[in-house]
Amino acid sequence: MFIVEPNTISVKKFAAFMYGNGVPVEKAIACFNACMDWDSCYVSCAMVDWYCTWDKNLHRAHKAEYYSMSLKRWIWINGKALNQHEAMWPEITVLQFGIESTGYEQSIKTSIKHVRSCTKMSQNFQAQ
Repeated sequence: MFIVEPNTISVKKFAAFMYGNGVPVEKAIACFNACMDWDSCYVSCAMVDWYCTWDKNLHRAHKAEYYSMSLKRWIWINGKALNQHEAMWPEITVLQFGIESTGYEQSIKTSIKHVRSCTKMSQNFQAQ
């Protein structure tokens, strides 16, 4: 998600993952921007729009799928009036994990190094 230029699909997938796992929209946007070294009104507006859409439709099922970090499986974002832990069927299995299998190993490592250096600079600045 963090390798290619943000588009409708990648932003929705990222928003679904963050929303489904209970991350507030402001933190999700900050995380996306830090990982992409990107600050875009498009990304911020799209994320807010997705969060609002999912919050408003209380009775709508199967709005988007996401990987639940607590349940360790793919589940649906459903309206809050419905079952919030409905597993996708058939269950999607992840065959490979890790950055090596992506084909973008070096780009990912560079992005992680960038985020770490920004975090350290921010901590040093706040300490002063």
